[in-house]
Amino acid sequence: MQKILLYSSILLNILLLFLFFYIVQSLGGWTFLRYKMNNRGLGSEYDHRKSLYEKMPINKGDIVFLGNSITAQCDWAELFNKPKIKNRGIPGDSSDGVLERLGPILDSLPSELYLMIGVNDLLFHPPEYVIRNYQKIVRVIQEKSPETRLYLYSILPVNPQIRVIPIKNEDIRIINTSIQKIAKDNDLIYIDLHTRFANKDGALFAKFTSDGIHLNGEAYLLWKGEIEKYINK
Repeated sequence: MQKILLYSSILLNILLLFLFFYIVQSLGGWTFLRYKMNNRGLGSEYDHRKSLYEKMPINKGDIVFLGNSITAQCDWAELFNKPKIKNRGIPGDSSDGVLERLGPILDSLPSELYLMIGVNDLLFHPPEYVIRNYQKIVRVIQEKSPETRLYLYSILPVNPQIRVIPIKNEDIRIINTSIQKIAKDNDLIYIDLHTRFANKDGALFAKFTSDGIHLNGEAYLLWKGEIEKYINK
């Protein structure tokens, strides 16, 4: 009986090992796996989008929307019927990523910049990490493009009831409190979208999302309504 259990255990471990190697290969092999780990799991999509944006000019006086997939997934120029709006959102981006790619954006001296970033950071870092990076981002923008009007959004809540999301809405609220203070300390406009998108439990309204974090058309129309007074002034 003991031999049967031993052989069964060995066989099971061998099968699990083969399954592991199969998954690694199906994801692109060891080299690609290491690449993804070294690039916050983003893979080539991030680099390709970043490279594309670096080749697409932003003209002086343009309006830039900067952020992650929540920003990237909306066609802001068409939504507002303003070709001067340039979308610089990249899916999976973080506050570190925004810091790394600020240079080419600020070189063009945009007239306005709308920033929402930080929710992806919470997969790897505590709120304090995001807050420190926000302070750095604001400082860099003010130093390199002081005439740019910078608008800081609150981070939107998530809805873990729709899909398991390892991000705490309490951490998002902590960051938003600090973003609001950063805006006040630097005489910037803080746009509180969180209040409009959160239900009584502080989670993202289910009617605005199908996966618990990204937004549908109704949500973007609400977003538009909240910032029209800034875009059109």
